[in-house]
This record gives sequence, structure tokens and C-alpha cells, in this order.
Amino acid sequence: MAESPTRVHLRRELEAHLTRLGYSSSRVTQAGPTAPEIVRRNPVRGRTVYGETVLHADLQSQRCHERLLRFSQRRTRHRSSILFFIAVAADDERELQALLEQLEIRNGTRGGHVHVVPIQPPAPTRKRTTAAGGRR
Repeated sequence: MAESPTRVHLRRELEAHLTRLGYSSSRVTQAGPTAPEIVRRNPVRGRTVYGETVLHADLQSQRCHERLLRFSQRRTRHRSSILFFIAVAADDERELQALLEQLEIRNGTRGGHVHVVPIQPPAPTRKRTTAAGGRR
């Protein structure tokens, strides 16, 4: 099944964000419903982070809610929280924040390891045109 261009854009921008933070090593994970979309590792500190993309339609999806809960609750072997980054369109950021509070992933005291990354939509591209009657 082909992915939507919006999800591809969100994933690309989230991967760039994680690279800027120093999480540059991709980790190969097994596919399946329990694997996060993005797994990155900081080669210096050895810390692992997870990343997920959430579209507007996903905000109402029970499957998305379950994935957000699952990855926000994962822990390392030493019982520390794994950083979890969620990429969302900037227009949907408030709705996602409200959903995270509703699911009790984030509130005033919990959820500091869950980071929402608002992504601006891609800039519209202009089509190149040739001069009228011109040769190519």
C-alpha cells in the first residue's frame, strides 16, 4: 500500500529533526505492529529514540491511540524512559496535545519524554513552463 505524500513529508522532516539532535544512526527493526516507524540511536551516548507520524485522520483512529500508548510506555533495560518523538502537521498540533492528555500520556507531571514536533506543510512547487512557441 502506498503511503500518502503527507506522511512521507512528516517522516522525512522528523528524521531530519532527529539527525539535528544527534540521533543519526538508523537501527534496523523488525516489521510488524509492535515496531515503531522510526528508531534512531545516538552513536556517542548510545541512547535510542522512537518516532511516529500522525496524520489528521489518525487522531480518531483506535490503532493510532494504541501505538501512541505503547511507545510512550516503553522503557530501557534499566527502566528509564525512551524518548518518543511524534511528528504532526502544525495545524493538528493542538488536537494531538489534547489527545495525549486524554490518553493520559502527557499531563502536568507525566510525559516529559514524549515530544511533539509540529511540521509545516511543504512549500508549493511551481511548474516550469517553456516560452510560448519556444524550442526545448
